[in-house]
This record gives sequence, structure tokens and C-alpha cells, in this order.
Amino acid sequence: MSEPDPELADIFRDEATQRLDNMDAVLLAIESGHVNAGAVDSLFRDAHTIKGAASMLGFDDIRTLAHAAEDILASARQSGVLPPDIAGPLLRATAALRAMVAGSGEPIDGVLNDLAASRPAAEVPAAEVPVPEVPVPEVPVPEVPVPEVPASEVSDAGAPAARARAPETETAAGIPEAVRTPGSQRTLRVSVAKVDHLVDAFGEFMQYRRRMVHSLSQESKLTPEMADMLLGGAHMLDDLKDTAVRMRTLPLSVIVGPLPHAVRDIAHAAGKEVDFVVTGADTEIDRVILESLSEPLTHLLRNAVGHGIESPAERERAGKARRGRVELRAVSRGSMVEIVVADDGRGVSPEVSEKARREGSLVDLLTRAGYSTAAEVTELAGRGVGLDAVKTYVTSVRGSLEIRSEPGRGMEVVLLLPLALALVETLLFERGGAAYGVPMTSVDEVVMVGKTLTLQRRRALEVHGRSLPVVDVAAVVGAPAPPLRERSPGFVVSTAGRQVITTCDVLLGSEEVMIKPLGLASTAGYLGASILGDGRIALLIEPALLARGSPHAATMPAPAAVPGPADAPKILVVEDSFTVRELQRSILETASYPVATARDGRDALAALDRDPQIALVITDLEMPELDGIGLTRAIRADPARSSLPVVIVTARAAEEDRRRGIEAGADAYIAKRSFDQHTLLGIVERLVGR
Repeated sequence: MSEPDPELADIFRDEATQRLDNMDAVLLAIESGHVNAGAVDSLFRDAHTIKGAASMLGFDDIRTLAHAAEDILASARQSGVLPPDIAGPLLRATAALRAMVAGSGEPIDGVLNDLAASRPAAEVPAAEVPVPEVPVPEVPVPEVPVPEVPASEVSDAGAPAARARAPETETAAGIPEAVRTPGSQRTLRVSVAKVDHLVDAFGEFMQYRRRMVHSLSQESKLTPEMADMLLGGAHMLDDLKDTAVRMRTLPLSVIVGPLPHAVRDIAHAAGKEVDFVVTGADTEIDRVILESLSEPLTHLLRNAVGHGIESPAERERAGKARRGRVELRAVSRGSMVEIVVADDGRGVSPEVSEKARREGSLVDLLTRAGYSTAAEVTELAGRGVGLDAVKTYVTSVRGSLEIRSEPGRGMEVVLLLPLALALVETLLFERGGAAYGVPMTSVDEVVMVGKTLTLQRRRALEVHGRSLPVVDVAAVVGAPAPPLRERSPGFVVSTAGRQVITTCDVLLGSEEVMIKPLGLASTAGYLGASILGDGRIALLIEPALLARGSPHAATMPAPAAVPGPADAPKILVVEDSFTVRELQRSILETASYPVATARDGRDALAALDRDPQIALVITDLEMPELDGIGLTRAIRADPARSSLPVVIVTARAAEEDRRRGIEAGADAYIAKRSFDQHTLLGIVERLVGR
């Protein structure tokens, strides 16, 4: 049997997943005793459609299991009712179908036996099984007709006759006719790589335009006509940005489908009764974030049900409804998306709440690795481990985490995640000549900091009746800087239940910037970097770092100014990553070295031919055209520059890679994971004699 067309297989997986989401929603309602008159018909249609499509494509196990579920539902249609106790076996069947659709299914014999054993119960006449009629919301599923295949043409070998007739019902491109009906919204499948490239290209163009505007403004060449043209271009650029971002975002509903089933299983295992409610499932978020969001949400839901919601008896003693309530809410907040997992369970104890107040916030306490202790296990059992993983995830995608809880009244865990991973609305500022940024979602307001008071041996300023601690960003990141002016600008950062005033030299304003990973060392404390219009690197600082106010907490401090002679030797930086290249250039120029740059080895050789003043080369290892090893060998093979010092800075830290670099003739080899500016400047000074 030939493999199914990949495009048709993708279409099948998308539709089958939607139909399984719908089946789970209806079955969970039936299991709770709530059903409407059309529920069984809806389930039958979904199972029948999955069976027919799987048969056409040759997915035999999926066809077999869907057919078994369809038989149960056909009997229920004849009897007029689906008893609640049959929902369990059908839910196990939808779980197995979902796994097989995703390509990770296991043997289905046990599920088939469960369905066969439950079939007699589905044949009980409706008059003998009274069921309350309550409307059940259904997940909308696009109706894509699957051709009916007569039973005589379907064999256990995989329905060859049906597959042979498939081209009659589809276009040459493999798209069902229903998708092409007049007036319907047409869709086009585009590879993820192409969309990602579009977003990256837009970001680079946005940075290029800002640098061009800055250059024209500096040289006083910006005429009114040019200003109007640039303004019109800015509007078109905004439209392009919105289109690119929308292409890369997907609704939360893409990953929500399996969650009601998961909550139900967790609740059953714990002997609890839980209603699970989802709102805002159509809220869109960056695809890269969405792909990795399922695990953190599952952590939070497991904690909410297993450790938050009380047993039915305990809830009744507390005057609550027997059934607990767990909510998943999503809403757009400008350039961010707020996702909340809330429960109406026991919450944290008064003792834990007071401890969190003393130590900073619930986030600081509950996400501390290994927090749970024997004395507190009854209140928080397992919460620390799950929340620690959630915090790590949120930080990795440049978001923030907040936890709210009242004893006896439940808990809310709030994830604030970027709508688009690459673009962040940022407040830009300067300190000690270096540029920094912080996400605007964490900035409450801008203030002027003059005379301050001392509170618990820390500087503080009263804002709106509250005394907030004041920190100098230079002290937080460990960067050298002159003393601040008597009155200096600052801004209130709010994150994880904390507020702090951060002071700086100059506020540059807010701007939507393209964030690039630093690609160097351990970058705890930084979310990434962006290139400003004037060519400088702005480091984006984690709001939590500023809120903690811990001195020297960042692992990659800003470049330190090192005085040097006017005739300092020129250095060539060779790096295909624009962000890393500019960051290294910034470090070296701050240390008073003239710097030239090149994008790869071939570009570097051309630069060496043009400029005999270059006294040292710093190169990446992996680059297009000509890599760092090839560049080093080419330099050593040229008698005119064979003694030119070469330093390799690369992400490849294996001993074998280091040996290859040294054998090629490199004078020094720095792994990016252990990179810091002081190491780089020390090696440069040793090699060029400064």
C-alpha cells in the first residue's frame, strides 16, 4: 500500500482533531448528565466522518476504531439515548484516536473490547433511561464532505475501491470541493519556515528603515517631502507587520481540545467533581509559544484539580458547591496575551500567604526549586515543582508570571505572554552611555526621582501614597556608570506582585523592537537584544531582575569603558549573526578599538585586502560561504598576513572543535556559552600588545 499524499494527510489530521475536540466536549457533558436532543447525532456524524476519511487514506487502525465507536452511536440513535456510563468507553476511544491521528498510537485491542462490552447498554430504549435536557455547546467543525463508501466496497484490507475513486471528489491539488464553494473563505497552506522567514525579514527591514531615518536626521537631509514619504512608508510597514504577525499566530483552541478530557481524568483519579470552563479560546498567540504551551497548562490544571479543588465532602463542609470549578481564560492585552488558570479551591494557607508577603510575592515563594516541605505538604503538595517549570517556560518566551490566592477562596495563576515572540513594545533608556530596554507591559508609569527617603536601609520614593524602593539600573546589571543627577528620570516596574522604581540617565521613549537572542554565554537577566536606529545594541532586561533589585544579578554586564590610545589597533569582527556581530563591535568600540565587520569568511578576506590596518580577527566558526576554519587557514596560507592574530568565538564548545580551531592556526578559542566581555578584552589586549 502506497503512503497517503502528505497534504491530504495533513488535512485529515486537522479535521479529525477538530471533530475529536467536538466529541470530547459532548461526551463530557453526557457523562455529567447534561445532553441535548442532537448530541448523539453530532457524535455519530463526527465518528462517521473520521472513519470515512481514514478509510480513504488507508489509516486502517483509525478506521477500525472509529467504526467501532460509530456502531455504539448507531445503536444509541436507534434507542434514542446515550446513557452517561457509556461516555467513559467512548472517551477512551477518542483519546486513542487522538493519539493515532498524532502518530503516537498504541494497540487498540483493549479499547475495542471496552466498546464491545458497552454496546448492549446503548440499545436500552429511551423510555427506560430518563436524561435531563440541557443545551451543550459544540465546538464548530467545518463540514468537509467525505464520500459515502458502500459497505460492499470496504474491505478489512483498507478499502482499495474507495481510494481508487478518491480523485473524483477532490481537485487536482487535493483540496475537497467543499473548500472551493463560492463565497467561502479560501485557505492556503504555507510552510512554517516561510512564515518565520517573512517575520524575520520584516524585522530586519524595520531596523534598516530606522537606521536610515536616523542617518538622514543626523545629517539634516530630511526635507518635508521626504518626511511625508517616510510617514507613508511607516503606515505601510505597520500593515505589513500586522499581516506578518497574524500569519504566525494561531488561536488557543488549537491546543485546548484535549484539556477537558485531561481535567476529567485527573478529577476522577482524585475522587473529585470538577467543572472545567474555557473562555477566549479564539485568542491568538505566536505559533512558537503555542506549540510549547500545552505542558505548562497541563501542570497548572493538574495542580488546580489535584491540590486546589477540595473533595466534595470537604467543599460541602466549607459551604461550597460539591462540584469545583476550574477556568482557563485568555484575553489579548495589546502586544501581549494574558492566560489565566483559576480554581475556586482551598488556595494557600494563611501561614504561606504571610510568608510570601515577607519574602516578596507568591511567585517568589511557590516557584522556588524544591520549595515544598513536610510541614507544608498538605497545603501545597506538588505545587512548587509544577510552578517552577511554568516559571522557567514563561521566562524563556519573554513573558511574566503572577500568582494570586486567598485562603479558602482559590488561586489564579496568570501568564502574560507576547502575542508575537519576535516583536515587543519596549521602553528604551540609557545608563552610563549604554542602551537598555524593558517590556512596556511591565511599566506602570514614568516618574522623576529627586529627594528620596530611606526605608529598611534602601532608597525609596512615595508614589500615589505607596513607598516604592528605588534602584539604579547600573547597580542591578553591574555596569560602571557615573553618579546619577540630583533629579533623574525613572519608571515604575511592576511584575510578579512587586513594584520598584528604576532610575537611569535618559529615557529614549517607547518603541516596538525586533528582539534577537543574544547567542552568547548564559544570559540570565536578559530577554535578548535589539539594534537601535543609531546602530547601538539595546539589551532587553527581564522585569523580574529589576524588581528584585539584586546587584550584579545579570550574567552579562554592559560593556565597560576602557580608555585607550588614539592609535589603537583595528579589529575585524566576522560573524553571520547581525546581533552578535554588533554586540561584539559595541564591546570593542567601547574599549576604544576601531572595528570593521564582515558577514562571513569571504567577506572577511575582501575586508583584509582593502584594509591593511587590521591587526586582529575575531571570527565565528560556522558561517555560510567560508567558515571560521577556512578563513583561519586562508590567513595562515597568505605570507603577507600569516602572523595576523585570529580569535575564534563560537557556540561549538566540544574539545574536538577546539582542537580543529587551534590546528587551523587560531591563537585563541572562546566558547559562546562561557563568553564575557572581560575574557574577550583580555585576550585581545594580550594578542595586540595593549
